[in-house]
Amino acid sequence: MINVRALQLIEEKLEPIVKSGKRIDNIKLMVCPVSPIAVMERIRTRYGMLKIVPSVYLKKGNSYLREIKITRGGLGINWVSKK
Repeated sequence: MINVRALQLIEEKLEPIVKSGKRIDNIKLMVCPVSPIAVMERIRTRYGMLKIVPSVYLKKGNSYLREIKITRGGLGINWVSKK
């Protein structure tokens, strides 16, 4: 189960991406591998199911949303948290 505050933050940062015309099924949440959310494959957001992808290049406390294949127009990446 994901923390309610974490989900709110993810949805807040996801909103401008989705509103710019990107589809939720083409977006992934990149997280640190030791983050509690890293063990989940997907989380349910108000925009639909969001894929979770652990990245060894991220330190704990850092995460970002990224379009799986960057396309033209709109917003394709957005930091959720960074320390």
